[in-house]
Amino acid sequence: MNIDDATIRDLLALEDEQGVLSFYTGHTPEQAADPQPTAPIELRNQLKQLRARLERGDRDTARAVEQRLSKLDGPLSSLLDPKAPGRGRAMFVGVASGEERTLALQLPFRQRVVHDATAYVRPLVAALDEGRPALIVVVSRTGVRVLHWATGDAEVTEEARFEKDQALFRDDSTGPSTSNPQRAMFARSDRDGFEDRVDEHRHRFLKQVIDDVVQRAEADGVDRLVLSAPPKLRDEVRTLVGDHDTLRVLVADQAWESTPSKEVAAQAWELLRSVHGDREEALVTSAKERAFAGGQGALGLRNVCAALNAGRVEHLMYDDGLTLEGFVSSQGTLHPRIEGAVAESDLTFSRHPLFVERLIEAALATSASVTPLNEPAAAELADHEGVAALLRW
Repeated sequence: MNIDDATIRDLLALEDEQGVLSFYTGHTPEQAADPQPTAPIELRNQLKQLRARLERGDRDTARAVEQRLSKLDGPLSSLLDPKAPGRGRAMFVGVASGEERTLALQLPFRQRVVHDATAYVRPLVAALDEGRPALIVVVSRTGVRVLHWATGDAEVTEEARFEKDQALFRDDSTGPSTSNPQRAMFARSDRDGFEDRVDEHRHRFLKQVIDDVVQRAEADGVDRLVLSAPPKLRDEVRTLVGDHDTLRVLVADQAWESTPSKEVAAQAWELLRSVHGDREEALVTSAKERAFAGGQGALGLRNVCAALNAGRVEHLMYDDGLTLEGFVSSQGTLHPRIEGAVAESDLTFSRHPLFVERLIEAALATSASVTPLNEPAAAELADHEGVAALLRW
């Protein structure tokens, strides 16, 4: 399945008086044949650590979580089944209510068990960001296959077959005439000329298809294009795409002309994720440059919260290791601190220990993009409370 903003918003709205348990697990095709898979062991270790943390806190909560866990043997076995669909799977369970939500993606998750006031959605936010749509163009000498890729899945959206124009054969010489041996010396040049005409015709065909794909990508806001072609066509195809400010072009080392879509999706993911760190750094640099110039950028919690409250955020970014407390007003506005005019207003405020999740929720509510930052990009925001944004205006 694919996820979207609504998936994450719905999970953040999952409330339970005794909190929500979030389980994440990841699998690879190789693990399906492993007689001793490691995922169950890792999950048991995570559960052991969770129980230890809860025992040091509220005993009633610890008992409630233990009772709920005792009823999850079946669902957890399904979650850990290496032969079940999805390289990444997640389950969310209300401790008191027992309400369950499950999902599966073709992007793997790290083993994780979390108990908190709401569903732990940060791995899904990362999957939605890194798994945002991309287009894959698979070129062969006989045609082009175009696939739409998102969160690890790929489906064919277009197939164009290269057909040789009949006009190419009009001057074709199939070989020397037995009645005219002198034609033998011209046979090779005729064949070479024919191949040149075929190559030229193929070039025009590829240009038309690729131009259409690039236009579609730009119209749909797709920012990544993966190209695969046989070695002899690879440079030509890359040149045909050209350079575009809003479209990053990645060229695969493999030729996928006979590769099934599922395998194309998995190999494309490795290529796409290899440049994700570069994108994170570019986003942070852009936010800082805009903010320092007094433009469409915001740094630090106060400025980012103000922009979120006004619906100005186009792209939220935050240090993925960040844990923050903040306040939500009776009007739903976000505030890192209660100070100034806000403190003197008639608003009431509730403290939220999962304030980053509130930032995510507010961003998604206005269709903003959200990117969790890892090192080294996250370090660039250390002096700005780990939070930044690109603004719409």
